[in-house]
Amino acid sequence: MPIDHYANSISLPAPTLGNIQEVEAQVRSYSVTNPGREAMIKFVTSEDYIKQLIPLVDMAEDMEDLPSLHRLCNIMKTFILLNENSIMELAVRDDLILGVVGALEYDPDFPSHKANHRHWLAKEGRYKEVVRIEDEEIRKKIHTVYRLQYLKDVVLARILDDPTFSVLNGLIFFQQVDIVQHIQSNPGFLKELFGIFSSQETDQERKKEAVLFIQQCCAIAKNLQPAGRNQLYNNFLAHGLLQVINFALRHSDVAVRVGATDVLVSMIDHDPQMIRQTIFRQMSEKQTPLTDSLIDLLLVEADLGVKAQIADAIKVLLDPGSQAGPLDGPGKAGGEFAARLRPTVDPQQQELVKDFYDDSAKKLFKPLVDLKDRDPKNMEFSVHQVSLFIYLIEILCFFVRQHTHHSKYFVLSEKLGHRIAQLLSSPEKYLKLSKFKFGSLQA
Repeated sequence: MPIDHYANSISLPAPTLGNIQEVEAQVRSYSVTNPGREAMIKFVTSEDYIKQLIPLVDMAEDMEDLPSLHRLCNIMKTFILLNENSIMELAVRDDLILGVVGALEYDPDFPSHKANHRHWLAKEGRYKEVVRIEDEEIRKKIHTVYRLQYLKDVVLARILDDPTFSVLNGLIFFQQVDIVQHIQSNPGFLKELFGIFSSQETDQERKKEAVLFIQQCCAIAKNLQPAGRNQLYNNFLAHGLLQVINFALRHSDVAVRVGATDVLVSMIDHDPQMIRQTIFRQMSEKQTPLTDSLIDLLLVEADLGVKAQIADAIKVLLDPGSQAGPLDGPGKAGGEFAARLRPTVDPQQQELVKDFYDDSAKKLFKPLVDLKDRDPKNMEFSVHQVSLFIYLIEILCFFVRQHTHHSKYFVLSEKLGHRIAQLLSSPEKYLKLSKFKFGSLQA
């Protein structure tokens, strides 16, 4: 009888090593039609069939029965590729996950190779709690997200098709949203999390983990509705996020600096004016503004990715007319079209620009100013210096377009045109092109 005729009432035999070949054949046959797949989904979930398969993995390993292990792997892959949420959730259940990935370690496409998924997932310390989460349901969701991501990125990476990828991403997203909403609505948790950065805390590793945790929260927040993102960022800012960013930007570990710039760029992308308001408050309280921290890092940062993000952040924060809009939107820093469509200039933002040229600009462009003491015949620079000069010239070009009065006075008083002209003697073609870009603005 064709599968379609009995798709709603199929059954699979109770699995044993003796009949595993028969089980594999039936699973394969049911999976080739949509009615067969739907019927198999109902049977596997209602009978908890994956749980019946799990003991066979250990038994086959004890007997060194590689053909049976390969069949178990094929069965497990077929179940997962049914692209059904309920089966995915079964696969990552506490009592099943190690058995599921154990079966998937024996891929018949690579008969001489055995993966090591169980060791990775079972190893103590994989799940780190920077601050303990008391809610057991949220803790369970965190474990589920970790396991789903491991399945997607490692176990199934080679065989993932678009539907399976979408199902896994959807499950991960909804779990993450619940986790982030719980975190941001828990003032006790936030107080303890940001309290890690107080002077009383001496554990530097814990501070690093806290930065990376905040980075993960902000990465998830990108997928939230604007109101949800705004609430999260405001909660974080109220608990001292700017101090965390200042700490992380100066950290010796590049992963922490990347984390800080990711968080900052996420917030600027969402609402640059929100960050500017925080900078205004820092200035009024005579604190070191965030822009100065970004400048300090730009001048010493070796990682080109971090350097690029910092340069973009500086441009957007000092854009006198951009009151809102993402880094990659129509008002992106450097956009000449956007410059002609500017809204009314914010007096507060004008004050920020004025203070910048009174003090911070000299620090930012000091590497260019210092070229006056450089031997014109010695214009060879390190990779770090070349990249820094390129970013500084790009930022200066942006300022010349946006800060007409302040920037031109600064360029003339510091003789930056002369300094940039010196770079024509450099053998680096990128530097020469950057010089011509600046020259076209001055013409």
